[in-house]
Amino acid sequence: MLNFTSPITESHTYNNFSMKEKTPVAKINLRGDLENKDFVSKAGKILGMILPKESCSISTKEQITCMWLGPNEWLLVSNDTLDKESNDYELEELLFKDISKTNLGSVTNVSDHYTIFNLTGSNIFEILSKGSPFNFDSETFGDNKVIQTILNHVDVTIHRKSKENVDLYVRRSFSDHLWAWIKDSSRFA
Repeated sequence: MLNFTSPITESHTYNNFSMKEKTPVAKINLRGDLENKDFVSKAGKILGMILPKESCSISTKEQITCMWLGPNEWLLVSNDTLDKESNDYELEELLFKDISKTNLGSVTNVSDHYTIFNLTGSNIFEILSKGSPFNFDSETFGDNKVIQTILNHVDVTIHRKSKENVDLYVRRSFSDHLWAWIKDSSRFA
């Protein structure tokens, strides 16, 4: 059951940097074998898009973004916030029926697991570089790319929408800690 009590109750703006929590947003973890034609066909038909096959890549359409997390793992994220009164997602039900129940892969609702920080501004990567070993200047980390890394000792997934717009996915249990760290780091960027 989704917990719509947001762990972050503020937004923050400082020195041409802003951050806010995006909530509520549906998130579904999808796992399967790209070598299995039945899995690829059913997932593609339900999603209305081809699953990204290359590392750090993303597929997107109007209502959903599909992020490559590993050779057999994707994170499906709603592009819109959802009605707080509902926990039923048609997409999750369709994927579960045609993927999980037929043993082609697994479908897990991870909406409660992650929260999303939307970061905007010209100094996002300067701030993130203070606590991450990842080289954000890498040519392979361009717009519409996704990476998983460590930020201030916390596992995160970072979706670079553009140079000045990033969605950062963090486990809810670490969200207060990471929010405070980013907020503090932005004051010195």
